[in-house]
Parts: sequence; structure tokens; C-alpha cells
Amino acid sequence: MKIYKNVLRSVLLTGLIGAASSCNYTDLDINTDPNRPATGSLGLLLPVAENAAVSAFGAVNSNAMGFAGLWNSGDSYNLSNTSYQGTWNTAYQSLQTMEEMLKATEDGKNPRYRGIALVLKAYSVGHYVDMFGDMPYSEAWKGNATTPNKSPKFDKDADIYEDLIKLCDQAVVELAKPQPVAVINDYMGSGNATTWTRIARTVKLRLLLTSRKGRATGNADLKAAFDAGGFITTAAQNWTYLYSTQISPERNTHPWFITYTGTSDPTYINHQLMGEMILNKDPRLPFYFYRQTARILDQNNSTDRGTTPFGGSYLPLKDSFLDEYKKAFNITGAIPAADLTYIAGFFGRDRADVSGAPADGPLRAAPGAYPAGGVYSDRSVAAVVLTGQASLNFGGNGQWPLINSWNTKYYQVEAILDGTGVTGDAKALFEAAMREQIAVVVAQGLKSDPSRAKAPATAEVDAYVAEWLKLYDGATTNQSKLNVVAKQIWFCSWGQGMDIWNLQRRTGYPIQSQFRQFSVGIQAPISKPPRQYALRLPYPQSEGALNPNASKFVTDVIFDRDAIFWDKVKTKWEF
Repeated sequence: MKIYKNVLRSVLLTGLIGAASSCNYTDLDINTDPNRPATGSLGLLLPVAENAAVSAFGAVNSNAMGFAGLWNSGDSYNLSNTSYQGTWNTAYQSLQTMEEMLKATEDGKNPRYRGIALVLKAYSVGHYVDMFGDMPYSEAWKGNATTPNKSPKFDKDADIYEDLIKLCDQAVVELAKPQPVAVINDYMGSGNATTWTRIARTVKLRLLLTSRKGRATGNADLKAAFDAGGFITTAAQNWTYLYSTQISPERNTHPWFITYTGTSDPTYINHQLMGEMILNKDPRLPFYFYRQTARILDQNNSTDRGTTPFGGSYLPLKDSFLDEYKKAFNITGAIPAADLTYIAGFFGRDRADVSGAPADGPLRAAPGAYPAGGVYSDRSVAAVVLTGQASLNFGGNGQWPLINSWNTKYYQVEAILDGTGVTGDAKALFEAAMREQIAVVVAQGLKSDPSRAKAPATAEVDAYVAEWLKLYDGATTNQSKLNVVAKQIWFCSWGQGMDIWNLQRRTGYPIQSQFRQFSVGIQAPISKPPRQYALRLPYPQSEGALNPNASKFVTDVIFDRDAIFWDKVKTKWEF
């Protein structure tokens, strides 16, 4: 199942007006419209609530990818109590719409709307708890109530999770009831109860997997959810948020696509990610990244040398990478110039490179066709500096994979290998997950850049998958196999930051290792970061000033010391 975002500003504003009008300002009958008032308001609120769920997915997607070592965003862990004030405020503002939907459906007359709202709330709040931990929940969203509460208490993260799991079960019950009037403006599920029931069970599965080590019945409940089935299992059922090429009356392109408009330089992409994908002959490589340059920097030129990434990590000059490149491509002697100019396009940084950012925007590798809806960039496609949308003839119709079938297969593999009691053929699921994710990437690229993109040959995909299955078979314990799987999830997580950040905190995998072909770990920071690995986000200083119940969380909770309730690993850097 794919979902399309094409909600104009007028609809969003009308939805917000609908949210306000759903409140009972008086008891006069004049406020009751006999002509389906509830469904009208709910139909306007629904797309706004669905947008809020996508906002929860993307809230710290970039920084979560940085925490996980995929790119240079937040990867130095120099976080403070002012870093995420906007994230916190947006969460409570956007989730308000879901609360309005739930209030408007308390009478039981619109169970399908209610079920959808419950799913959206469970999914969205789950993301924010994974970010911050304890949060206002049971007393939240009541600032405009008849009896306002502008100083809500903070609920424990574990207690919130218990309620979110129950919301998923309640959603299934509501969605099984007859809905008297058709659901309207549901761009996520077309008002289909079967679709939303499957999403509810999938969100519950995600919550149970994430929290399994922090709940007394975690493993048993997770096994029961897998045994019960009914969650997303096939690519046709994927919960995917699709953007369009629309730029008027408002821009509806993928958020990463702003790089292509010529108004923003791309964030540095981690050299390990790009380098290993080159060495591993990863079929997703030309879909993930767009090369802006083919010029090798001259280290005898002071200007060029000033744009070389810190530590000599620039790939065309990095001996350790070039040695591995020769082995991977069976090269004896000097590496051909054409190969070096191709490598030059993968211009990024090593993990936790904290040196200043020079004027190297036109050199940096940019997000490609997946998930940004940008340009495909294999060896046959010339590297061109991004100067604006028209120059490259593309559109930004990318995607966010909210929860796909390959995610649920990886969930099951993790559960099997980590001794939860969940059963299944872990190796077969691993293979299926890899193939399904690769297929999603290729399909996106062919759609976004049809004039350049080429589907990889079947033999190319088979060879890549076979190498990972060989790594899997070579691992001698379930934990070492899980580390192999986690590393592949790392490659799959380009555009899905929260899931890989959660995985690393939940399992400790993939563990650190040296940069090499088919490495099963991730690169340690090249310089000692000012802080340890981010176990959560720091609470915003602004909340402490507004809510007296928040002040102790702002001052007492340390983001690289105090873990979320389900994180029993508490990952630390090794120096």
C-alpha cells in the first residue's frame, strides 16, 4: 500500500479550523448540524493527522541517521538543551489533531475514524518516546480544555508504551465495527478497514519489538504478535509515504530534494557508507547517491587542499580504500583514471569529522533517486553540479518508507536470533528482506529518473545477496549472525533513521569495526566526540521554562547517560 501526499494548504487550514470547531463552546443546539457534522469535521481532520504521523517519522530522521553513522548530521553528539526545542514543540502541536479526532469519536458513531486515529497516535507517540523518553501524555493536549492544564505531568516512558500497545488493540476492535458513513480524505488507507487493521498490527509489532527488553512479558507478547499475523508481509502492503513533483501552490517534493533546487548544499554523507557500497558492488549505489564532481582534488593546490575532508579521508587519496578497491575490481597496478574520477564523485566525510565546512557544496555527493526522488548516478552518468531543478529534468517525487515488508522481515530475523522465542527461517527471511528493499529502491529510481535509471541485472543482485548470505553462514553464533543482519539493515536505512538508531540502542549492533570490504561493523568516530553516543535527545530548555514539571528533566536527565527504558545496551564509544 502506497500513500500519496497531495493535500493543499487550504485543506490543511480547513482541517485546523475543523479541529477548533469540534470543541463544544456552548450547549446550544445551534452548534449541532444535523447534516453529518461529525463526519465532515473528521474528514477534514484526518489528512492533517496523517501528515502529523509522517512528521513524527521525519522529526529527527537526519540526526538519527547521523547518530547511526550514515551521514554527518549530529554525528559529533555535541547536543544541548536547545537542540530539539522545535522538535518537541512540533510534536505536541501536530499530535493535537489526533486528540481532536479521538474526542470527536467518543460517541461511537464513527468507529473507523476512531480506529485510524488510534493507530496514528500509537505510531507517532511511539516515535517521540523513542526520542525523549518520559513525556507529558495522560495530561497532555489539554491546554484549551474546559479546565485547562498547561502544566501536564510527565508520564514514564514505559507506561506510555503500555498504553500505545493497548491503542493498537483498541484500533483493531474499532476498525471491525460498521462505519455508517464512508471515510473521506484518507490518503493513507482510502478508508479501508482491512488496510488500517494491518497497519495497526504492524505498529504494535514495531512497539513490541522495540520495547521487548524493557517489558516483563516482552518476549512472550512479541511472539504472540508474530504468531497472530495480520501485519505487513508483502511489498504490495508497504506503508509508504510518496511525494510528488508539485511545486505550486506549495512545494510537495521530498524534503531532501531541496538540494536539487540550488538553494541548499547537501549534508556530508558518510564515507564508509558510500565506500563500502562501492567495494561491495551494491546494486543500490547509483540510486542512493548523486555525484556532483569527477575532479580529483590537487593536494599541491592550497584551494583544493582546503576543501579536502579532515584527516585525509577523501576517498581518491585514501590508501586503505584504494587497496580494497583494487581487490574488489581485480585491478593490478595503478587504478585507471576513469575509476578515480568516478570515485571522486563520492565526496563526503568520515564519522564525527568536526572540522569546519569549506565552500565545497558543489563537490559533495547528494541524495539520489532513492528516497529523495533525485538523479540516478552510475558510471555512465556524467557528474554535474546541482544548479537548479530545470537543469537536470527531474522532480523530487521521492518517498519515506514508514514501515515496509522488508522492515517486518528484519524484525522477525532479529527476534529469532536474539532468543525471544519467535520462530521462523531467519536466513530465508534475511534474503527476502534484502531483495524486497532493493526492489523498492530500484522501483523508486525508475520512477523518479526514467531517462537515466537502469534496473540492475538479476545476476548483479543475486551476486550481492549471495555474498551477504555467505557472511551470514560464516557467522558462528546467533549473535554474530545478528550483527551481520544489522549491518545490512544499516545499508537499508538510507532514509529511515529512527529504525537504525533504535536498532543500535536495542541490540548494540552493528558494532564498531575497521573500514573494509563487507565489514560487519561501523566506523568509530575519527576524533573523540565531545560526548558519548546519543541514547536519547536532551529535553528542551524552553519546556523547562514553561512547565514546572519539566524542569527536573531538563537539568537531571543526561542524553548520553540515561537510556530509554527499553535500552539495556547503553552503547558507548570505544577509544
